Amino acid sequence: MSTLPTLPDCGEPATVRIELYTTDSLDGCVYTCEAHAAPAVAAFGGAGLAAYPTGLKPGVSRPCGHVYVYPTGALADDLDHPRWCDRDGCRLRGQHRSRTRRTDPDQPAALRVGVGLVRALHPAAEPMVSLRGAEAGLLLSIGQARVLRYRLARLLDLAAATGRV
Repeated sequence: MSTLPTLPDCGEPATVRIELYTTDSLDGCVYTCEAHAAPAVAAFGGAGLAAYPTGLKPGVSRPCGHVYVYPTGALADDLDHPRWCDRDGCRLRGQHRSRTRRTDPDQPAALRVGVGLVRALHPAAEPMVSLRGAEAGLLLSIGQARVLRYRLARLLDLAAATGRV
């Protein structure tokens, strides 16, 4: 985890949830009692984090000082995973994978295609774009995927010009 300020750990039930933001994303939550909320917000501000206190939702119980860091956020300590990795079974597969995004149109299609990012576990490996159909898959370098994006855009523009899209 990125170095966070030292928080009080009184063990009392938390009554305040403090959302921690870096740049433009929610990266963690800290739970404090009422007495430690203001000093914690000041400490996070001093560490360069935007801290916004909110109330706890009903049924949530945490001790004062409890910290939760979102694994995809900038405060996470798991530098072995890219931010887009779904973190489920990487070691078993031998690669990082994003969640697959379906490309199915709003109407029935003969072929279902999924697209996502993959990267070997080696730290120097480059991410690749994975296209997967029902029976086959294809890996494209980021450069190839970029060119494919431009080629597809051009083909779609041509099809639209004929009025058949």
